[in-house]
Amino acid sequence: MRVGLARSAIQAALLLNGGASVALLLFLARLMSRSGTWRLPVNMVPLKWAFAIFGIGLFIASMTFVNAYVAQGAIASGRSSAFGNTMRRLGLSLIVASLLLFLAGIALVVLAI
Repeated sequence: MRVGLARSAIQAALLLNGGASVALLLFLARLMSRSGTWRLPVNMVPLKWAFAIFGIGLFIASMTFVNAYVAQGAIASGRSSAFGNTMRRLGLSLIVASLLLFLAGIALVVLAI
């Protein structure tokens, strides 16, 4: 059950950061394609930072899969459960960091508009 919950948390972080990146790209494309009549005042600098933050969040969430693989191997071998527990804690920290980066990226997008 714990492995399933961890996998779901990792997938959620990947989906949130990846979806936010795609949505931001679509927003920028729509903003750039508009000519003339309707113009939304947007500060582009925070949007660039938000895009970078979503990318870092995606990378961290992806690395959590690698971390989970190593942790499960260490725990399953039975020889180094302390190392496995340390890796599990690191994985939890990585996934929390990824979710916090998502929130930071959303805050930057809101500030830019």
